[in-house]
Amino acid sequence: MMDRIRGDIFVDIYVIGSISSLNIRVYQEDKKSLNVIQRKIGIKLPSVQKAIEKNKLTLCWISNDEYLLLSEKKENEGLLNQFQKQMNLTTGVAEYTTDLRSWFLIKGNRAMDILRKGVPLDLGKLEIAERNFFRTRLGEIQINILIKSLDEILVSVLRSHKDYMIDWFEACSKRGTEINFDL
Repeated sequence: MMDRIRGDIFVDIYVIGSISSLNIRVYQEDKKSLNVIQRKIGIKLPSVQKAIEKNKLTLCWISNDEYLLLSEKKENEGLLNQFQKQMNLTTGVAEYTTDLRSWFLIKGNRAMDILRKGVPLDLGKLEIAERNFFRTRLGEIQINILIKSLDEILVSVLRSHKDYMIDWFEACSKRGTEINFDL
């Protein structure tokens, strides 16, 4: 399900609802937990502020002992359930977090400019590349940002902040509110 919030020649913004997600906690020395991640989902652990995608699954780095596993495809539900059960038999843990967050998709050549208006990160100084993942804030709320490409960005907020984000995206994407970063 994708509902368009706003669109023009520079950017389109959609509410995409929920993406299946598991929050994973793992002790780096626990070889059994690390083996479950490698064997079940087939993705090595990403480095700081990175995400790795394989087989329609994305593993995002949150901290040295915390990761977020995302699936945009319903056909991965069985795999996620199996992974969660196996992970919870180790010293690691995988929590189902799909119902906690709402996701938005920003598409277009000004996608990054929309985020520059509200996040405390200086996105111009970061080496932004495909598959970057950040946990930061926008105003007073915590957000997750997954940069799929420079013109396709996923943003998530707690479900209780969905309306706030819709209002914020509408205000920041209006004509005349563009930021000129070329000065």
